[in-house]
Amino acid sequence: MHGVLRFLHGACCCSLLACSFLTSAALAQEPVINATVPGAIPANATTNVVLQGGGLVNATKIWANFPVTATLAPGIEGNGTNAAAVTLSFAVPPETAPGIYGIRVITDHGVSPIKLVVIDDLPSVPQGSNATIATAQVVTVPVGIDGNVGGLTKQYFKFAAQAGQTLSFEVLARRIGSPLDPVIRLLDLKGKEIASNDDAEGLSGDSQLSYTFATAGEYLLELRDIKFQGGPYRLRIGDFPCATVAYPLAIQRGTQAAITVAGQHIEGAAPTTVTAPTDPLAEWMTVAVKRTGGISSAFAPLAVVDARQALEQEPNNAATEANRIELGMDVNGKFDLPGDIDRFVFAAKKDQSFVFTGVTRQQGSPADLSFKLLGPDGAQIAIAEDTGVAEGLFAAKFPADGDYTLLVEELNRKGGPAYAYRVALSVLTLPFTISASTDTLNIPAGGSVPVLVTAVRPGHAGPIELSVSGLPDGLSASKTVIGPGRVTAILTVHARPDFVVGQLNDVKILGTARIGEADVTTSADIAGVLKARFGNMRFPPSSLTGSIAASGVAANGLVLKVEPAEIVFGKDLSAKVKVIAERSQGLDEAVVFAVFPAADGLPPGITAAVKNIDKGANEAEIVFTANAQAPLGEFSGALQGTLKQGDKTVVQTAPAIRLKLLAPMTVTAEVGGGKIARGGELVVKVKVQRNPAFTGPVNLTFQNLPAGVTAPATVLPAEAVEIDVKLTATADAAQGAKADINLKGDGMNGAAKLESVSPNVTITVE
Repeated sequence: MHGVLRFLHGACCCSLLACSFLTSAALAQEPVINATVPGAIPANATTNVVLQGGGLVNATKIWANFPVTATLAPGIEGNGTNAAAVTLSFAVPPETAPGIYGIRVITDHGVSPIKLVVIDDLPSVPQGSNATIATAQVVTVPVGIDGNVGGLTKQYFKFAAQAGQTLSFEVLARRIGSPLDPVIRLLDLKGKEIASNDDAEGLSGDSQLSYTFATAGEYLLELRDIKFQGGPYRLRIGDFPCATVAYPLAIQRGTQAAITVAGQHIEGAAPTTVTAPTDPLAEWMTVAVKRTGGISSAFAPLAVVDARQALEQEPNNAATEANRIELGMDVNGKFDLPGDIDRFVFAAKKDQSFVFTGVTRQQGSPADLSFKLLGPDGAQIAIAEDTGVAEGLFAAKFPADGDYTLLVEELNRKGGPAYAYRVALSVLTLPFTISASTDTLNIPAGGSVPVLVTAVRPGHAGPIELSVSGLPDGLSASKTVIGPGRVTAILTVHARPDFVVGQLNDVKILGTARIGEADVTTSADIAGVLKARFGNMRFPPSSLTGSIAASGVAANGLVLKVEPAEIVFGKDLSAKVKVIAERSQGLDEAVVFAVFPAADGLPPGITAAVKNIDKGANEAEIVFTANAQAPLGEFSGALQGTLKQGDKTVVQTAPAIRLKLLAPMTVTAEVGGGKIARGGELVVKVKVQRNPAFTGPVNLTFQNLPAGVTAPATVLPAEAVEIDVKLTATADAAQGAKADINLKGDGMNGAAKLESVSPNVTITVE
């Protein structure tokens, strides 16, 4: 669930591959949020939140993937006029689950990249001056503390605990994009260590522990960076369970289920009833769980899927104890003890095919999953292969009717209460996936922005057509394809000159390929963008990895157009495009062009003879040429122009160009009935379908004619596409049918010889 919430003007910073820009002090105003104060927003309250960053003057809207209304906070002098900070009043409804979410700010200069924020039911306080035990910051639990640890410093917090009281401590750092690698130590007032934690299992390097105090009194918590590099954090102290992952890990769309959590210290964690959305586009939600009678929550992401979910029932280690499920259900389980084995049995029919996909670490479980499929006789049919972030997958076609067993283990024989998993069973796995180079598209009026789209192709080597869904009237996308064998292409999104600035639009980049008799479509993932932005975060919040925002911004003074949008050529052939520049007054310097991106921007064997648009001119012709090794098929290419005028630099990507590489010609011979009498004649109609890049004469030669049948030397004139050729048979020509006759066409393009051979035809000499 997300909303666009109006309040003032706001904008965003985008990656190099997704922006056209004019670098000058006056125009470098795309917004970015670097920090929020406080670091967490409470639900069921209205809170003033300071957004710190750049380009924050005159914000008009905010986007969030949680329900919120936001207004410019009143009573603050100059609020809304400071580029470095703006204070907003956030109202979050009480039903919002605590968790990690994302926000953007929008201005008439664009939309900002996603900033991670925390919704929390712990009260917030800022970090004080607490670098020594003697100056430890006194806090009252439960509490959430927002601060920043210096590289070589430690921070200390003093709190009171009652005898028999259980408190949990956790640091949100790596999970919210901070470079901080935290370690926490629980101390008595003399500095003696009672408990500690460095990397809690499943929390991407963050720290977490739970402790029951035997004696009432005051205690200390020490926080530092194990690598001494420092960074921001949110420290949570309360009665929440130490959860890492929701259990089960998924809920069926449109259903209600009791969800609890898995983790190291979850005693008394009460299940919470969750209702999954029916929206087919909703793929994730956040679930929060408290201990029975507790006041603070643990939280974890919960997948929303179409499949029913089965939960393991122990014991199921032995073959005779296997849990029976129905084929098509996902299975959820836990390795409660080291060496635990879980078995699930189901009936399948001969030739049914299913894909089995493991899910653990991306949702917070520390389990490294290993699973395999056993046949009715116990023999292994398939075993999961490690696929990086995913916990392995395999596809299986069942060889016969019968009962099959899914056997699931922890790869390293580890176990414990946090070691939860899910194995999803689906009929189809995607033969390709795509990812995008940005989460923001700030498009200048009349101009274009590029997005690098990258494909991973485990099962499809052919073309992948790219498109953009959700574009409003006034925005359009280039007709871009990731060509056969290619893994990248530049997609460009264009704005009309009158497109309204400061409006946010949720869009998705889609990839579609023809697989067999069906079209398969998937949307682009931006997990790589978020990982890079948030300090190589291991697993960005899954609810945000498909979120791309598009907004219009003011014209940057240079608009590039390309005519035509599609060119056709081929091996040893060339085609040209005209690049047209529309300049604002005063921007008259030369526009320097280059293939974009410079490395691997065009398929192998294809080059562009780039020319600049000279000072004061508005057009240039650029020739694309393919050599004899260039692949055939449809591809895309892009050109980027740079104009430097004094201290200003305008960089603009021209709309992507469709590159259609075809054979130089296709020759066909129509022989009618294909019969020729001895001493007679047969007129063959020859047709040559020309590549538009080849207009020269074509020499036509018949091959494998029957003995005694001849054809005159024939030349198809330049630009012609059809000619009649008269075959002649001698009185003693060899009788009978001959089925291997074809027609060869050849011509010259400069020094390159171009050839084509027709399909075979049959001629019968009677």
